Order: sequence, then structure tokens, then C-alpha cells
Amino acid sequence: MRSKKLYSSLAAGALVALALTGCTATATTNSAATTAISYPTRPIQLVVPFGAGGGTDLVSRAAAAYLGKKWGETINVVDKPGAGGATGTESVLTAAPDGYTVLADNGSSTEALLSGANKPPFTLSNLHLVGTIVNEPFVFLVKSGQFSTMKQLDTWVKANPGKLSFGTTGVNSAQTYIVIQWLKSIGVTYSQVHLVPNNGASDLFPQLAGGHVVLGVQDATGASPMVKSGQVTALAVTSTVQSPLFPKVPTLAQAGVNGVTSSFWSGISLPSGVPQSIVQKWGSGMASMLKDPTFLAKLKTLNAQGDYLDSAQFTALVKSNLSTYTTIVKQNHLG
Repeated sequence: MRSKKLYSSLAAGALVALALTGCTATATTNSAATTAISYPTRPIQLVVPFGAGGGTDLVSRAAAAYLGKKWGETINVVDKPGAGGATGTESVLTAAPDGYTVLADNGSSTEALLSGANKPPFTLSNLHLVGTIVNEPFVFLVKSGQFSTMKQLDTWVKANPGKLSFGTTGVNSAQTYIVIQWLKSIGVTYSQVHLVPNNGASDLFPQLAGGHVVLGVQDATGASPMVKSGQVTALAVTSTVQSPLFPKVPTLAQAGVNGVTSSFWSGISLPSGVPQSIVQKWGSGMASMLKDPTFLAKLKTLNAQGDYLDSAQFTALVKSNLSTYTTIVKQNHLG
């Protein structure tokens, strides 16, 4: 009799435990669903790890305005330049992983930075790469009246390597790696030229226009206002075919420089601890945004080339570029 009572007691306890487990699972599911539905409930800070005026800054402001209106909350764009993008990126990664501090990412602040750091301040595992907004070429820029073709610049640099100065956000930046590849293609070593650091397009423009550097390499969006001012000339783009953003400017290959192709991407990344429901909301929001004719028209006014890569495609692109840049760093002893 006692064993039957004991069995009944245990069975009842198991049923209660099962019911409680079901309630917990339901509560967890409901909590995640509530997060997805309610987010955002307050303003979001979108951190650009470079100065104002560059492609990432301009495109991020357009995306913030679009998604802020769509979600009914303000998305504030904050420029936090410094340390080749590390300052702004770290500010996002050290903030609460709640989806209210977001990174406006690009190649220099992620793959290029990680490729050259002996002790990187973060790794790819710290970031959830959500998606890209643009993918476009870089542009080789010089002060107007200095050189009219890429071939003229090549010839001058080969004869005067020690006189070449160029401006980028630092040694470990996508632009610097492009310059290194170009120099190698014309028979000049990186150690012969001079890098002048800056915090982005807002610094590069006066460097070029004022004659403080000979060369600048900037994304097409950031380069557009510089070229339109008439003070800066675009010599070549880094894409494999001529860009609709600069239809009269030849590719590097067309200008006689072979084996150098690269692109500028800008997108959104979140700290790895952010709830998946919020990551998915950003992803679906961006996918819809890049199909909206109104947003695409806005990008066109910025001379930006929209291109949405989802998280898996984005991650594959970053890993591929990271491998390329790491090789450049080792070959040129930049680490």
C-alpha cells in the first residue's frame, strides 16, 4: 500500500514539474516574442567609428532616418572616430547588449583592423554581422591640376617614391592595403612612401585640397562631394568594371594597373550578446529597406550603391577579406 501511495505521489510531482517546465518554456517564448514585438521602445544610438562626411556616415544617416520612421523611434547617428575605427567599435561592444547601441560597420573598422592587430581589441566572435547596406568601389583621388590620369601618377611615383604621401585612417585600413597592392603592381615598396593618418573623409578632403598629401583613396560615396567641388580629381576606381557612380572614371585595370580590385562595404553589426529576435528585426528591416524605391532613390542622391547581403553572405565576405588583408600584413611586416 505504501509503495502505491509513493508511486502516486511521485507521479503527481512529475506532472506538476512537467507543467511548470511547460509554463517556463512558454514564458521564455512569450518573452522573446514580446521583445521582438516591442523593440525598440526608446531611442537607438548608431555609432559610426569614423569622422563625418565619409560613406559610412552618410549612408548610416539615411538608414537611421528610414528605419527610425519605420519603427517609430529615433535612431541617433553618433560619430566616434579614432584608432582606425577601434574607438567607436569598442564603445559598442562594451555597451549593454540590448540592441540600443549599434555599430555602423565597414571594412576598415572590422576586417582590416583585425588583420593587423597583434592584440586585437575584439574578434569576429564578438560581433553579429547583420547585413550590408552598400557595396561599391574605392576611388583614387588627387588634387585637381596635379595629375590627369592614373598613368601619370604611376610614372611620377616610380620616379619619386619618397615624395609620395597618402592619407588613410591608419596602417591597418582597407585603403592602406589597396595602396600597398597598387604600389607593388608598379614596382614600388610601401616602405618608400609616407602615410599621413586621418579620421576619415572630413580629414582627407582638406589634406588633398591643401596639398598636404598627394593621394587619397576613398569610398565612392565619400569621394563624390570632393570631386564635385572641383578641387579633387578622380583617377580610377577599384571595381572590375566601370562604376555607375563614376561613369567617366576608368577602372584600375583600364588605367594599366593589374591585379588590384577591392570594394567598400558598409553595414550594420550588433554585439554578439544581443537577443536573436532583435538581430532578426534589424536583418528583416534592412532587407525591406534595400528593396524600397524611396530609400534607393535616397542612396542615389548620395552617390551610393545599395547592396544587401544577409548575415551569412556578409560573414563570408568579411572572412574572405580578412584572409586577404592578413596576407598583405605578413608580406609587408605591418603587424
